[in-house]
Amino acid sequence: MRKTTLFLTPLALFGLAIGTAQAETCFRLTPFIDILRLSETVFVDSNVGGTHTLVVGNWIAGRIYTLPVVGSLELDVGSTTVQRLGIHGINKPGGGSGFSDCTLDGIPGGAWDLACSGRNAGLFNNTGTSLTPISCTGLPPSVAAAAAAEEGKAALQP
Repeated sequence: MRKTTLFLTPLALFGLAIGTAQAETCFRLTPFIDILRLSETVFVDSNVGGTHTLVVGNWIAGRIYTLPVVGSLELDVGSTTVQRLGIHGINKPGGGSGFSDCTLDGIPGGAWDLACSGRNAGLFNNTGTSLTPISCTGLPPSVAAAAAAEEGKAALQP
């Protein structure tokens, strides 16, 4: 019985910690049609007396492309309230800009910029006016599930 308890107790505590710390957040890359659909997991960092927020999910542009992404939502430099989102997405051949690696940096509710490289010669860069927080309700989980292509241009299209 003692061996079972020693094994199950840490497993149950880990499940509670991860299960209660997840949330879903969505953003629009204004003025483009792109949507970031992200799941958040918050980790307590006792060394700094704060937390870190890991994000994973999809970067979706209508039926044009989807990029799996991973990144972090952290406090911006010098701030105790303003958060900054940084993500890295992998683009398949022929998708979006055609580049393999795309990074996005932005302030929720503020400006954002992206940079793509790899697979093609040169670089692709773009910017937008707002990383607009939106409701995730009713949004597709991926391109394949999108009901119809949205009107407008995608952020990764030159």
